[in-house]
Amino acid sequence: MFESIENKKISQVVIEQIQDMIMRGELKNGDKLPPERELTQTLNIGRPALREALKALEVIGLIESRHGQGNFIVNNTENSFFKPLSLSFKLSNGNIEEILELRHLIENYTVKQAAINANAKDLERLYELYECLIEAETTELKSHYDKEFHYEIAKISKNTLINNLLESTSYLFDNFINKTVRMSFFEEDSIEKLYEEHLNVIKAIEKHDSEEASKFMDLHLRQINRGRLVE
Repeated sequence: MFESIENKKISQVVIEQIQDMIMRGELKNGDKLPPERELTQTLNIGRPALREALKALEVIGLIESRHGQGNFIVNNTENSFFKPLSLSFKLSNGNIEEILELRHLIENYTVKQAAINANAKDLERLYELYECLIEAETTELKSHYDKEFHYEIAKISKNTLINNLLESTSYLFDNFINKTVRMSFFEEDSIEKLYEEHLNVIKAIEKHDSEEASKFMDLHLRQINRGRLVE
């Protein structure tokens, strides 16, 4: 449970305690935190420090403050504007080759699992996104549906950690996909090739052929690497 805090960076320690309690299973999604007055007494800290910590956790997406009800543990990290892995990568001067390597690792695995797991509803959604990609009239919309297509495959894989990793690195992948679509859009044969690559992936998933799905995803990603993104 909560421990008294002394002689430390107060708000940071509160954040660490709450994160540790989540990891130990002492706090779960939907749990209500004790009232702020009780927390300040238990932790032996002032209310400003406590509120600073709670606000930080709310930004991360681990806490939701509900007016008149209190503070609750939530899993809103997917919708959080805070993307620590993406920010850390950029601040560490990471390069595009590293993004490509990570994307290959993640998407070759998720497409294999999607081929194993996909049901009729999943396939309907993939075809819907594919049609939206083709019919979209602007590069912004095409980029949006391209991203949704790849993230949908990850969801079908049903690996929570991989989906969380994708969300944490979404700034990097989103920027990458935006550039790909924008460059393809202005070359008719290139954008048609992009559509074909997506369709081949769907058909392989529909056949539940994990090796073929991985092959087509690999070809798609390598084609992007070879011709579409040179920095």
